[in-house]
Amino acid sequence: MCNALSYRLILCFALLVSCSNDGPELDGGPGNSTISIDTISPESGPRNTVVTISGKNFGSDPNVIKVFFNGSQGEVESVEDDVIVAIVPTGAFTGRVTVSINGQIIDGPEFTYIVTDEYPGNILAGSTRGSQDGQGSFAQFNLPAGVAIDKNGNVYVADAGNHRIRKITSNGLVSTLAGSAFGFADGQGVVAQFNAPNGLALDVDGNVYVADRYNHSIRKITPGGEVSTLAGSTEGYADGQGEDAQFNEPYAVALDVDGTVYVADAGNNRIRKITPNGLVSTLAGSSPGFADGQGEDARFNGPYGIALDALGNAYVADFINNRIRRITPDGVVSTLAGNSRGFTDGQGADARFDGPYGVALDMAENLYIADFGNQNIRKITPEGTVSTLILSSTGSADGQWEGTMFSGPSDVALDKYGTVYVADMAGHLIHKFPLD
Repeated sequence: MCNALSYRLILCFALLVSCSNDGPELDGGPGNSTISIDTISPESGPRNTVVTISGKNFGSDPNVIKVFFNGSQGEVESVEDDVIVAIVPTGAFTGRVTVSINGQIIDGPEFTYIVTDEYPGNILAGSTRGSQDGQGSFAQFNLPAGVAIDKNGNVYVADAGNHRIRKITSNGLVSTLAGSAFGFADGQGVVAQFNAPNGLALDVDGNVYVADRYNHSIRKITPGGEVSTLAGSTEGYADGQGEDAQFNEPYAVALDVDGTVYVADAGNNRIRKITPNGLVSTLAGSSPGFADGQGEDARFNGPYGIALDALGNAYVADFINNRIRRITPDGVVSTLAGNSRGFTDGQGADARFDGPYGVALDMAENLYIADFGNQNIRKITPEGTVSTLILSSTGSADGQWEGTMFSGPSDVALDKYGTVYVADMAGHLIHKFPLD
């Protein structure tokens, strides 16, 4: 199916991204002269530090020379026979400096990488692909798909590739709330198991609700890390109580003021509702397609994201239809913005998206969209006017956040101050953008 295919493509893309910094193959042949590295200066520093590498027989052709800091390739600024000047890349971390000359690898001293907060796009946490807890860029994620924020400013992440739910404090300290290896198990903390958790939402008591995609279930985590299953069981489509209900790859969840959980049931192309006691019903949708209308007369094609306003209207990121849909509390579906695939700002149907994935609302009921295929964050006013808030590589229209690079933004969330948080799936990062 299209949804499964899209996930596999995301995984392949993420693998390519993660492998691009793996360093050179260690099978180069020897050169004509003995090449050696004697010293590096300085021996420590943050990203963009200019490092002088002193040694012998480097040659003078910068086109055949590569420099790696702990396996991450830096930029070569200049080359002389006894000196190479290179720049430390972002996220290199502490490790040996190595030089590759025509495939020949020369090991040098260790460079100590100093972590700072001076990342483009205000990266809150994350670095290379992995599962490490820790501070800021010392922490690692593996395909972070969903993001949500509690009233105290803690950020929760559906870390899909690690099958874990992670927690980030406001100062960037990352820990694991629940989950371990992939599987299905209720329980405390790491005893619990998920299978590619994709979307998150929180209630007023700080409980976290999880769209557990490949377990076809909606899970609940208490603030203390106790995991239970609210509804769902095997893959399928059925309304009913608790485990009698069935979902097909639920991607996202949202909660209303009464504690009712709304589910973007992507594989079933429906929007579902779960009462606090676990009774599941269908609000809108039927077979895949595109149609506005009431209840089952409406059609979606891969609803990936969902958010609710104060009046109980649901907003859906309709991924394959490249549209943002609106559903009233009684199930009337309309299209707020979007049309065919593309990238265009504008009013309503004049706007274009490329795979809208995650959606969030601010206090003024503006919508924020993680536009996955366009690598951007879009904004939609209540009247349906679409603009681009954060443009990958160039930042915003007014010059803020220049240098931001997304690699598949999959979800977006806002805190009470209007700060925008983005789950950058294939970049394995969580971004933070204060809106001044």
